[in-house]
Amino acid sequence: MSPTPSQVQAEQNKLKELDRRPKPPAKPAAPPAVVKAALPAVPDNRTSVQQSLDDVAPATMVGRQIKTSKEHVFATADDGAAVPDNIDFIALCDQTMIGLIRFNGEGNPPDYRMGILYDGFIMPDREALGENDPSTWELGLDGRPSDPWRHFMYLPLQRGDTGELFTYTTSSVTGRRAIGNLLRHYDRMTRTHPDQYPVVRLKVGGFNHRDDRVGWVNVPVLAIMGQHPKNNAARPDTSPAGDMSDSIPF
Repeated sequence: MSPTPSQVQAEQNKLKELDRRPKPPAKPAAPPAVVKAALPAVPDNRTSVQQSLDDVAPATMVGRQIKTSKEHVFATADDGAAVPDNIDFIALCDQTMIGLIRFNGEGNPPDYRMGILYDGFIMPDREALGENDPSTWELGLDGRPSDPWRHFMYLPLQRGDTGELFTYTTSSVTGRRAIGNLLRHYDRMTRTHPDQYPVVRLKVGGFNHRDDRVGWVNVPVLAIMGQHPKNNAARPDTSPAGDMSDSIPF
């Protein structure tokens, strides 16, 4: 039986009424999947011997470690004893190591990207190592985000009177600058005295900060006292005649 005209009109009115009702909000589209790009590989330019040594003793230092305190006083790390500033050290400059170290918490070995500067080692690109967002870094002692990868320099030193070996390690800007100043002096030496090492003393220097509220600022200084033959283990020459008058002020 066909619907009557009144029934058809009623059905049309019902459909119009449904169209007027508010429609539920559309569900938001799912966010696109985040694809993490692989970090570029850091070229490994080490020789097979260097790779083997790094596996058993990664980025090792020779002898006892020397560090600087917050006041930039040089001290041996194993006992905290201050290093007297009248001791002559032969700076084995061509064995200086540079690079980045990531500390992974107590009980976990650090990650090293270090090598000998004068063997042609090139610092890796920091961004290639990942963790580049400062908002994800842990806070340092100054309350600001601290980069998990820290720039270190290792300078081997040989005590002139006893022959004992040490390594001065630093990641501070002033410590790296002190080593950098010494290496500039060493580079000049190699042009005229390629068979000599600098002789240094570990001193505390400083300067008046331009902000009067800060005052005097201590900095570590590798004061050049003379030179020493690379192939000779005798006492270094620290006489005025042995000084090349190319010292670092302190």
